[in-house]
Amino acid sequence: MGAEITVADGYIRAKADRLKGAIIVMETVTVTGTENLLMAAVLADGVTTLENAAREPEVVDLANCLVQMGAKISGAGTHTIIVEGVDKLKGISYSVLPDRIETGTYLAAAAITGGHIKCLNAAPRTLDAVLQKFRDAGAKVEIGDDWIELDMRGRTLKAVDIRTEAHPGFPTDMQAQFVAMNTLSQGIAVVVENIFENRMMHVAELMRM
Repeated sequence: MGAEITVADGYIRAKADRLKGAIIVMETVTVTGTENLLMAAVLADGVTTLENAAREPEVVDLANCLVQMGAKISGAGTHTIIVEGVDKLKGISYSVLPDRIETGTYLAAAAITGGHIKCLNAAPRTLDAVLQKFRDAGAKVEIGDDWIELDMRGRTLKAVDIRTEAHPGFPTDMQAQFVAMNTLSQGIAVVVENIFENRMMHVAELMRM
């Protein structure tokens, strides 16, 4: 995209008069990488194509926000995002997508403690894989347009296998919560982490407990 980048003394310095549109093929699917390139591309000169882009709801939400600000973006939510650079953006008021990992963590806390919870201002459509795993674990789960209710009272927590994947698969950020839940569940579970190389650091601490 035409930036001049130097790495020295623990700092990364980037400089450019104006970025240029480019075709960028990412080696791995990365949410933060996709989001940063998306933000850089909206004010770049020309067209930028992002191949192997992340499809997470947060990427789509960022694109929707940028479009309302005047950006020209197509393909968000697919593996190919095309951005036509514009000269400037405008300020807007925007409601950010509810945090699906925060929601999932509260649900996990209720499941682990044999409790009952109703999460309001949630986005159930972003948690399909997680909600199915809660059901597999024995929880009663009900959803509405913007709420999720989980009831574990009087139910037996069952161990569930987890295999993390890029969206729409099971999110890596919910893996630790389910490992904690599995420690108190009946049965044996196999957890496979495919996304983040340091996502098992909690296991040693759980073993200490």
